[in-house]
Amino acid sequence: MPLYHIQPRELPQVWGVVAPMLQKAIDLDPNSTSAQHVNYTIRIGAVHLLVWDEPGEGLTGAATVSFTDYPTERIAHVHLMGGKGIVKKHVFEEAQNWMRLQGATKAQCWCQDNLVPMYEKMGLTNTHKVMRIEL
Repeated sequence: MPLYHIQPRELPQVWGVVAPMLQKAIDLDPNSTSAQHVNYTIRIGAVHLLVWDEPGEGLTGAATVSFTDYPTERIAHVHLMGGKGIVKKHVFEEAQNWMRLQGATKAQCWCQDNLVPMYEKMGLTNTHKVMRIEL
C-alpha cells in the first residue's frame, strides 16, 4: 500500500519533500494557515499527515486530516492536499479506507468555489457554504 500515515516522530524525515506540496494548497488561502503551523499541528498529533509513495517516483502527494466526533458520526476533515499524486482515484480510495479504519463515517473538506469542480470529480458533494466574519 503506497499510502502512509506519517507518525509525528517521522515528520522530520519527510517534511522537506511534503512541505512544498502542502504549500501550494496553503498559497490558495495564505491567511488561513502557514507551513509552520501545519508542521506544529502534525507534531502534536492534532492533525494527521498522509503521504502517497508512488512506486519508482517517491512521494508524490500529501494530505492533512483531523477528526471531529459527534454523537452519531465521526467526521474526517481534510485540511490540505497537495502534489500530483493525491487526486488520483485510487489514491483517494486508499485515503478513504484509512479514514474508515480510524472510525470515520464521513469525510469533508472546505474549499473555495474554484476548487469545487475538482472535488466533485473525486465524488464529493457540495453541501454547505461557510460564511465568516472577523471578530
